[in-house]
Amino acid sequence: MASRRIAKSSIDWASFSKRVPDAQKSQYLQFKAKSDGYLLRVLGQPEAPPALDWAHYQSKIVLPGLVADFQKQLAAVKVPYPEDKLSTQIDAQAKEVEVKVAEFVTESGVRIDSYKADLAKWDVIPAFDQMTMEEFADHFPDLALDPINRPTYWPHTEEAQQPDEPPAH
Repeated sequence: MASRRIAKSSIDWASFSKRVPDAQKSQYLQFKAKSDGYLLRVLGQPEAPPALDWAHYQSKIVLPGLVADFQKQLAAVKVPYPEDKLSTQIDAQAKEVEVKVAEFVTESGVRIDSYKADLAKWDVIPAFDQMTMEEFADHFPDLALDPINRPTYWPHTEEAQQPDEPPAH
């Protein structure tokens, strides 16, 4: 016999549904319906099995002592409830994961702040089709043409540039 009765589902369906992508909502609803069906079937069963009417069997079976022997053997049967050996390990893993999730959230917050700073830069920069060469050089000094400090040859692409040193023969 189980030592405890299942009273309700241990799944937090509200928080579960928040994590389900819109494309998989129908699969989630099917899964939830199946889980609820299993729970209802379990709850529909009696908590204890029905008691055997040994007197009825005693009156129907003529072999003396057979029913009493069965009754004694059935009373001796003890079905052990499985011992819970894994809950402590699962709880420890959950605590480790919670720490990792908290670290990830803080790291993500830092990344989000840096991305917001990068996006704020683009709010100040004019559109490329409205930008002058001087404005481009101010905003992107590493990409702009600098004929004084970094002279290049037309068409000013990396492939078109001559090497700094002549090839050795």
